[in-house]
Amino acid sequence: MAIIIENTNIKNAKYFDDVNINCEINHPDHGWIPFLCNPDDTGSDVDISDLYAKLKKVASPLSQEEKDAKKAIEVRSIRDQKLVNDVDPLATNPLRWDELSTEVQNKIKVYRNALLDVPQQVGFPNSVTFPTKDF
Repeated sequence: MAIIIENTNIKNAKYFDDVNINCEINHPDHGWIPFLCNPDDTGSDVDISDLYAKLKKVASPLSQEEKDAKKAIEVRSIRDQKLVNDVDPLATNPLRWDELSTEVQNKIKVYRNALLDVPQQVGFPNSVTFPTKDF
């Protein structure tokens, strides 16, 4: 049976998102360590329910700028995956590219450019419309 550590020494508590809280805890065996506290975590030797209750009282909320920056990373990641999965296998392979009709090549070029332009959309990163793959 695991020993649950009741920890009262915390610092630098800041929300990571709407639920999880980043902090540093003074672990009895490891000293000060970074810790992401999720209230649903059941695999830790730290008393999560006690720690989370304490953190909620002192954690700094994310600013809108920080939320937007995280969302921008998420949107760019989705965009990048679409490029890797939909465009790169065709556009970076000369043999496959040459087998495509000019019409399909042009559709791929338009789709690729639209994906690259996602960060320039009005409302980015919170309101984004991804282009439709039509090839």
